[in-house]
Amino acid sequence: MTPFRFLPKVIRVLLISNAVVFAIAAIVGGMLGLHLNLPGVGYGSLQEYILYFGAFLPTAPFEAWRYVTYMFIHVDFMHFFFNMLMLWMFGAEVGEWMGTKHFAFMYFFCGIFAAIFSVGMSILGLTHNPIIGASGALMGVFVAYYKFFPERRILMFFIIPMKIKHAMWVMVAFDVMFANTGDTIAHFAHLGGVVAGFIYMALYQNVFTKSSSILYNSPLSGFFRLFSKHPGRYKKWNNPFDTENRDGQRTEARVEEPEVLEGEVFYIDEQKRMDEILKKVNAEGIQSLTESERQFLLKASERLRRRRGY
Repeated sequence: MTPFRFLPKVIRVLLISNAVVFAIAAIVGGMLGLHLNLPGVGYGSLQEYILYFGAFLPTAPFEAWRYVTYMFIHVDFMHFFFNMLMLWMFGAEVGEWMGTKHFAFMYFFCGIFAAIFSVGMSILGLTHNPIIGASGALMGVFVAYYKFFPERRILMFFIIPMKIKHAMWVMVAFDVMFANTGDTIAHFAHLGGVVAGFIYMALYQNVFTKSSSILYNSPLSGFFRLFSKHPGRYKKWNNPFDTENRDGQRTEARVEEPEVLEGEVFYIDEQKRMDEILKKVNAEGIQSLTESERQFLLKASERLRRRRGY
C-alpha cells in the first residue's frame, strides 16, 4: 500500500475526517460514555446524538445535510476499518490517475447519489433503514478502479484471487441478492454508488477529459493562454519553436536548444520543474500532462538514475 504521506491530499483528508468522527463517536461517546441532554431531543450518549443528527434517513429526504454527513459516520470498528482500507487501497491509484479535483467530485457525487437512490427504493417500499458509512461513495471509487485497471488482480474477500473486472460484478451480484434480506448492510446504497460511479466515469472519459483536450488544442488556444493560470497546457499555434504542427505531426525544431552542462544549477532547475509537474499530477491527474511533460519526467528520471549509478 502507498505510505500515508504519499497519498493524494484528498485521500488523506477523507481518511483523517472519518477517523476523527469515528474517534468522537466510538471512543468519546461509546467507550467513555459522554452523555448529553439537549432540549427537544432528550438524554443520550454522544454516539447516539451523532447517529441521530448525522445518519441518512430515506424517510426524511428533505434534511439536506444528511446526504453528506452520513458518509463520515462509522460506529462499528470493523465497518470503519474495512471502509478506510478500501479507500486507502483503491483510492490511492484512482486519485493519482484522476487528480484531486475529479476524485473529490466523484467521491461526493457517488455518495450523494447513493442516498438519493435509497430514497427511491424507500418510495418503492424496499428499504426504510437509516444509512451510515462511506460504502456508497467507495463503490463509486471501486467502479473507477475497474475502469482504469480492469486486468488488475485483487484478493476477493482477502482469499480468492480475481481480476477486478470480474470482482466488480461479483460485488454487485451480492448486493442484489441480499438487498431484501433485512440485514444491517445498506445494499441499495451500494448499488446506488455503483450506478453513480458508472455515470461519473462515462462523463469523465467521454466529456470532461476530451473537452479539455479539445479546448487546449483548438485554434483559440492562443487566446485562452492569455487568461489561464496554466498557459503551458495550451498549444502555441504558429509558434516556430513548436515540434508539432497543426496536424499534430512531429517536425524538426527550427532552433536547437543548447546542451546544458551537468551540474548543481541544472539539477536544481530540473528538480523545480519536476516538482511543478508532480503538483499538477496530484491536482489534476496523470492524464492532464502534456506530451512534453511526460517526456520530461521520463528523461529526468533516467538522468537521475544515471547520476546515482543505478
